[in-house]
Amino acid sequence: MVRRVSALPALAALLMLAAVSVSGQTSDAPATTDIEARAEQGQAEAQFALGQRHHTGDGVMQDYAEAAHWFELAAAQGHPDAANLLARYRFEGLGVEQDRAEALRLFEAAAETGDPDHVFDLARALEASGADMERVATLYQQAADAGNADAAVSLGVLYQEGIGVEQNFARARELYEQPADQGNARALNNLGLLYVRGDGVPQDYARAAEYFSAAVDLGLSTAMTNLGVLYENGFGVELDEERARALYRAGGRKEDVGSGDNAGLIYDSRLKPLDSTDEALQALKQSAEAGDPVALFQLGWVLLQQPDAPFQAQFQAAALFRVSAEAGYGPAMANLGSLYFQGRGVPQDFVLGHMWILRAGHAGTPDTPALAEGYLDKMTPGQITEAQSLAKSGP
Repeated sequence: MVRRVSALPALAALLMLAAVSVSGQTSDAPATTDIEARAEQGQAEAQFALGQRHHTGDGVMQDYAEAAHWFELAAAQGHPDAANLLARYRFEGLGVEQDRAEALRLFEAAAETGDPDHVFDLARALEASGADMERVATLYQQAADAGNADAAVSLGVLYQEGIGVEQNFARARELYEQPADQGNARALNNLGLLYVRGDGVPQDYARAAEYFSAAVDLGLSTAMTNLGVLYENGFGVELDEERARALYRAGGRKEDVGSGDNAGLIYDSRLKPLDSTDEALQALKQSAEAGDPVALFQLGWVLLQQPDAPFQAQFQAAALFRVSAEAGYGPAMANLGSLYFQGRGVPQDFVLGHMWILRAGHAGTPDTPALAEGYLDKMTPGQITEAQSLAKSGP
């Protein structure tokens, strides 16, 4: 693997700073733990639990390759949950070589337990593979009947489009309504589409806008684009081209609506709001020059608060975040990662972006799982694996 070299300059060119350590950050779990010992002894449940820790990054750096190793061992002993997660990895090529035939075998084995989540995952994989859509619909129905809301929504899509089942808009709406009431973003968005098109219901743009807005509040990028179309044309809402553009940007970048140039950036909620007086800013600069990682982070944040922050400000902010991040300050890691994803102040690099966000999460920074999730659809499985490897290897 070629080691990436950061394009950020030595910060001495900007400020005379000394990196310092930050106390209170989480560290790797001890090399030997009870769960690891039991997993090494061959206990399937412990192997699955250890795989889950690496899958989610719970107390360890997230690492799909390591998770796959433990899931494979547990799956070989007949552990259905491990088989199902290993199947997801095999299907997408996350942490392991992509092998969809083997993935489908594992999905089938897990689904034999009747677990509705496993049945749903099997149906999704079969649908993505272009399998018999009648069987896919049957599996979605089985999972939905057992309480899986996502399966109900997916079955509704088949009825809406007439795939694997006879087209039936009323049935599609019925399948969407309960998950929508429970806050399922896809169900809300799809109900909006029915009202936009007048499929099985009277055409009603205002009602569609309500459904799209609810899905937008839940972060669904497709709904952001759909709502943007309504605002751009004044359908069901007042015509607002600026709002439409903001929604289109948010939908394309999976970022918070209305956050403008600072989309994807976070401020440390543990800190007091910044005082913007000249005296306070001068004190902040002095603390940054003394190497305080929190002050470095805050000074970078201030630079990015300028409307349409110029490149030089973005460049300096990235450099400040970098020094703070290397000192172990999680929020700076998260923001540096976002800047790499966005190509602001640094060359765009999804691998380095995800690496820094993973490190931020491992340092205990709030909101980083959601931040990482928002960028993952931009990345290939290979990029994700490389970022995880870099995140574990240290600066």
